[in-house]
Amino acid sequence: MNRGIRALVASLVIILTATGFFIGGVLFSGSAGVLPPVGSLITSSTTDPGTLLDQVRGIIGTRALEPSSDESITTNAIRGALESLGDPYAVYYDAQQYKDLQQDQSGEFFGIGVTLGLNKDGQPVAATVFDGTPAKSAGIKSGDVFSAVAGVRKAKWDLAEFVRLVRGPLGTKVTLEITRAGKSPFAVTLTRARITVPNTMTKMYGDVGYVRLMTFNEISASDVAQAIKDFDAKGAKGYVLDLRDNPGGLLSSAIDVSSLFIEENGVIVRVDERGKPQEVDRAHGGAITSKPMVVLVDADSASASEIVTGALKDYGRATVVGVTTYGKGSVQGVLPLGNGGAMKLTIAHYLTPLSKVINKVGVIPDVVVAMDVRLQADAATDTQLKKALEVLRAKL
Repeated sequence: MNRGIRALVASLVIILTATGFFIGGVLFSGSAGVLPPVGSLITSSTTDPGTLLDQVRGIIGTRALEPSSDESITTNAIRGALESLGDPYAVYYDAQQYKDLQQDQSGEFFGIGVTLGLNKDGQPVAATVFDGTPAKSAGIKSGDVFSAVAGVRKAKWDLAEFVRLVRGPLGTKVTLEITRAGKSPFAVTLTRARITVPNTMTKMYGDVGYVRLMTFNEISASDVAQAIKDFDAKGAKGYVLDLRDNPGGLLSSAIDVSSLFIEENGVIVRVDERGKPQEVDRAHGGAITSKPMVVLVDADSASASEIVTGALKDYGRATVVGVTTYGKGSVQGVLPLGNGGAMKLTIAHYLTPLSKVINKVGVIPDVVVAMDVRLQADAATDTQLKKALEVLRAKL
């Protein structure tokens, strides 16, 4: 086992092992001629974390009724060490989970072409079904509940686990059981395809260009820039940038997207990291437009969405419409490990250009419009969008 990993987790494992002697029912000490006493496995007194973890592994390997593998010991010890931080965003990715994360950030993967959420019963629900994908061709609709995948069903799902079962190699098949209001459950078998996540959904509302950004990944800024160019070619006089339900993503992507609208060297975000002077990230490349803007946000606009919204609001570059954002003013770093996995943990907090705190506060809109999220499905009932267009046209 890598010595660095052992040092990271040994103290936690020792604490758990020690407390185990006082709980859990009847315990047996080693008897002569049956099993060696625990003490005989310990050759010397030590406080070295690596040595202690070796002792724990030795005891588990010789005394546990059902010994665990080195991989299992290491994985669970790393997870326990991260839990000790009290950091709600700290998580351990095994090698496959880390690979999936990298695919998400690249904006491309093999799957069926839907975004997912969980309903109140812990079951996966189709949120958005993208055009030109296997899901769209099979007739899957927004609001469909997936009650099983590949024959596996659970009372409550971990969404990441469900996604892993849906994704797979290009050209392979996956069967989903669907529950839809007013219909009996039915199954569909889909062939996995290369899914390029459409970062943007665009539309012209008269002389206003509307672009909805779904996430912040490596290609988000280029997609938004292309949308702006397309709008301008159609005579757009202003834009609505919709960041509702956008959970964030890459910090670098938030800076790139903001740079499309804020002049060169303007401060985008201030980052406070442990043991370092405050870092200031600035706009680069030059703004591609100075036309009026409105940004739409809701309670699920988080992280990178809040960086962009906070910057555009501080500069007076855009009017913010909607409800107060999520309030995730922290930056997570994903740090690779030697086993092919990675660990994510909070490494910094960020502030807006005017040093306003976002964490646990959120970005407060200039124009507050509360709305049931389900009304977004139809522009005719989307009162937040209607107000955004009204505010923008008053600027024009």
